[in-house]
Amino acid sequence: MEFPIVLATLEDIVGILDLYQLAYTGLYPDRSFHGPQELRQSILDDTKRIYLVKDQGRVIACLLFLYNEEYMLGKAGGAVVHPDYRGHNITQKMIEFGLKDIQANTRGLEVLYITTRTVHKAAQVLTANMGFKQLGIFPNVHKTRDYETHALAAMYFGDALSKRYESFEQHPDIYNLFEIVRENITLPKMKKADLWTEKNYYGEVPALEVVDSAPSFTQNRYKKLKASDEIDLAFFPFHKPNLWITSPAENIELFAYVNEYDKHCVILGCKIDREVSFTDLFLKVSNLLRDRGIRYIEVIIRANRMNILNKVLGAKFIPCGYLPAFQSEGDKRYDYAVFSRSFEVLDFNNLQLTGANERYLRNYISLWENKFLGSYFKNENR
Repeated sequence: MEFPIVLATLEDIVGILDLYQLAYTGLYPDRSFHGPQELRQSILDDTKRIYLVKDQGRVIACLLFLYNEEYMLGKAGGAVVHPDYRGHNITQKMIEFGLKDIQANTRGLEVLYITTRTVHKAAQVLTANMGFKQLGIFPNVHKTRDYETHALAAMYFGDALSKRYESFEQHPDIYNLFEIVRENITLPKMKKADLWTEKNYYGEVPALEVVDSAPSFTQNRYKKLKASDEIDLAFFPFHKPNLWITSPAENIELFAYVNEYDKHCVILGCKIDREVSFTDLFLKVSNLLRDRGIRYIEVIIRANRMNILNKVLGAKFIPCGYLPAFQSEGDKRYDYAVFSRSFEVLDFNNLQLTGANERYLRNYISLWENKFLGSYFKNENR
């Protein structure tokens, strides 16, 4: 079957929503496809490209591409194919079309990453066959009918990997994760750090207040702090904050994106009082978010920032993914580690894993046991 692939227009809104309704019966967690207004904004957003396949005018497949020109970085996801048209490599053709479109009509791509569902093997096999390298796993990251674990993979172009900054050692709690990635993507060996300069602050975290009803104000505040270089951990190019956590004196501010549908949260950056304990701050923020119904939190951090990595690990976040050469700055591209914290009982009964994804899951479970089961279970043969 050969059908044309086109960019979505506002005239396609009903057809796209019908397709996602058919596939997910209203349970798809990406809010870009939640309703007409959200989809309209996505179609008009110049950082997004929605590709469609049509048969006689009817939308039979859809794929979302996100693109950041500054970092030459892209993300593909949200692929849906009508059940009557599956088995014809339509998803692969849409990804290939999107790659050619972006490479031809923008500054270009150096890194494209993708997340795939693990309730079946098809998406993992497809992306691996296309050249995507498996880089991690996100346990219970989203919820449709059940909690779902997603796999992380990326494809590299040109000299992206040769630009990679390598003058650092891996944190001991990230080293095994990096080793799996290194074997998967053929990177140079790195040393495991056994000593680094720690910067510890013990000031008490003040009372924090949450603002979740002023997204435009929150986004403007976030942009202002980024422009004045007052915000840290702020590399998350495909999300906009809709939740603001602040101390009354505004010496501490943290920004996050919350998906209210499945209570998934991404920390997008924070303004930090350097006298306050960073670990205590992240513990307090985590508990505050949990009490508001958040069930999963994610944050990404440069892999060479040993002190910050250690503080986040101390706040019970677990490394689950590793992205080599993720962010470009100057003539270098920097590695990032992905951390998650889940407040749900982990459920892996519906997994079908391929390639290195089982190793990523086993590494995650080992770290989780060390972090949450405590010394009693570690020392007793039970």
